Order: sequence, then C-alpha cells, then structure tokens
Amino acid sequence: MTNNQQQIYQEFLTAAAGGVEDYPKLMYMGVEASPYKEAIKDYPHYLRLKPDGKDLVSGTKADSNFSPYPPIGQVPEIDEQGLQFLTQDITEACICVRSFVDQQIKTKWLGRNALKNDEFWSTSKILPILNMVSRLSSNCPNINLDNCYIRGTDQLGVDKSYSFSDLVEDVVSYEEKIGTSNSLGVMFKQFSTQGEITDWVKSITGNHDLMFLGGYGEKPFIEQPELFDGTNQEMMLASTAPNHRGDNSISAYDLTRMISLVGWHEHLPETSRLPGVQWHNLESIVRALGKDPARYLDLAIAKLGLLEVIDYPVIISKLGNGATSVRNRTEAVYVALVQLVVRNPLELEQPAKLISLSMAIKGAKRLEPRDLDQEVVELDAIMAAEVTEIVRRFVICC
Repeated sequence: MTNNQQQIYQEFLTAAAGGVEDYPKLMYMGVEASPYKEAIKDYPHYLRLKPDGKDLVSGTKADSNFSPYPPIGQVPEIDEQGLQFLTQDITEACICVRSFVDQQIKTKWLGRNALKNDEFWSTSKILPILNMVSRLSSNCPNINLDNCYIRGTDQLGVDKSYSFSDLVEDVVSYEEKIGTSNSLGVMFKQFSTQGEITDWVKSITGNHDLMFLGGYGEKPFIEQPELFDGTNQEMMLASTAPNHRGDNSISAYDLTRMISLVGWHEHLPETSRLPGVQWHNLESIVRALGKDPARYLDLAIAKLGLLEVIDYPVIISKLGNGATSVRNRTEAVYVALVQLVVRNPLELEQPAKLISLSMAIKGAKRLEPRDLDQEVVELDAIMAAEVTEIVRRFVICC
C-alpha cells in the first residue's frame, strides 16, 4: 500500500467510526447522501450511451487481453493475477472492464479467487429477481413488469398486493416501506424450487459448482406469492411454496457477470443477453439498484476529485454484510457497476471518455481478541479504500 493509499484508508477509517455490528456506517450511508440521487431516474437512458468516435470515445483502450463478451453459459478467461494490488483483506474479487471496439463490447476479466464458491450474503438477492424477469419475458415477450404486481397472504394472514417494482426497490433500499429486505428477498425465491433457481444461475454464468439453496434468515413476506399482469389481471406466475434452506455458495464472478448483464444489456449480442429479456423490463431493476444504501463508488469519485469532470453517471449496486460464526470473522460484500463520461477540463476540445466496469469484492476482518464493532469499522474503511483504488486504476489511469 502506497503512502497515499494509506492516507485514504485512514481518512475512511475516521469516517467509518461509529459503525457497529451489522451496520457499517459507510456501507449504509444511504442514497439520500448521494450527489447522484436525482440522476437515478435517468440511469436507463444513460446506459444506452455508446461512443460516436467524435464527441465521445471509449475511455478504455482494448489490448490483446480483451475479448468479446462471452455467450450465456460460457465462463470467460479470468486473469487471476490481475488484482494483486488489492489488500489481502479482500478475499475474493472479480472485475470486468469494458471497452468498445467498432461499436462492439470487448471485456477484460480480472480476479482474485474469482471462481471460489462461498457465501456472498445479501448480494445474491438480485439473482431470483433476474430469474423472474427472464422467465416472464421468455414466456410473455410483450409483458411490462412495471404494470405487474405480486399478491398473497402475508405472515399476519392479511391479503396484500404490491407492485413488482416497489418490491424490488424495497429489497435493495432497506427502507422497509413494505417489508424487510430479507423477507422480501426470500419471497422472490418462492417462485422457483431450489433446483430450478440453482440450475438457472448455472446456465447463465457457466459456474456449474455453485449452490443457491438457502433463504436469508427470515420467513418469506408472502409464502405463496402470485404475480399478476395488472393490464389484464392475468396471473403470470404462482408459487408452490418451496422451502429454501441450505447454502448460498456462489462466486464473485457470478455476481460480476449478473450485474454486467443488467447494466450492459443494450450493447450485448443476443447470445450474451439474459434469455428473453427486453430492456424495458430491466429499467425498473436498474433504478432500484441505484438506491442501494452502499455508496462506496460515490465516496471514491469524491475522494479522487472527479465530481466536477463527470457527466451521465450510473452507479448500480447491491451490498451484503454480516458476522459469520462458520468462518469466525466479519465480512462485507459490494457488487456494483459504474459508468461515467469523463471530461478533461484542460482539453475541452478533446472528446469525452466513456468508461464502465462491473465488480464484486468481498472483504473479511478478524481481530484478536474479537471486537465485532471494531471489525466492522476497519472493514468498512478497507472496502471504501479498495473501491477508491479500483476507480483510480481503471477510470483515472485507463
């Protein structure tokens, strides 16, 4: 770690002070603190941007290490030596850097234990939601999920009905306008059996050793949910009320791949896209992921002095964290995709640069003697500092 990196870590350590077990201060900053809060509604539009070669160029130059984005079900070649700059407290990581070549996406995949299957906490809640989007879109190409709602009997025996997009947002935002993130997260899993959802994730990422069997420590908000199309009041999906118990053992690569499939959908060839999915049915997912409480990328952009030189920002992400008795440590996970248009204020006649990357990083901390609150504070600062270094290397120095 350089002196400058050490200084950044110390600054984040000061900012993270006051965090407690299960509630890291920086990780749960909340979208209200984000300078990009008002831009979230425009994220789907911004994600359609492509270099025109004149006013906007690809900010990342593709070299021989870049290759076309892989087809669905195919694992890309991952450079497992490419993330050695990360502190050893980052136990698993995967970063996918995007470049445009002749209007086509090329990518470079970097990893640290990127294919190691392990617990990635609440970040995996995006998987059953995307599974639903893909299943519905494949069966009913004209469906608009913004017009759909989920209904059923809640844990108190009361019949409830909520819009699909509001439920997804509550899973991500932790605002509990409807229910807890955990109870809603497992509710979305209720539309598939353990085998169905596991096999689907395997078929998308190509990681055939993963397991996606468990819930999130709470009962489903609605145990037997039904999804209806509000346009014609037709039931589209019904739950058979399966039990989701066991391990959620997935990889940093799986999560990086999934969030890149969301953010880069419009630029991917058909063979690489989530099966059946139309962009309009991902737009509400994008806006929901814009409201993740974790603002590590916001902090990195501010720390590196980029606030005034970027346009059309997109930051979508999903946090995960907890103390594990199995591994006897505190863990934190951040899955994110960032896209920025970066201007050089000293060379205004030069074209702006379009830069995007997706990532999943997992950090772990154990102190002796154990102090869970202090572990949270230190790990929170580590995560913020490492995301800042990733942005420095792949945005500023690209």
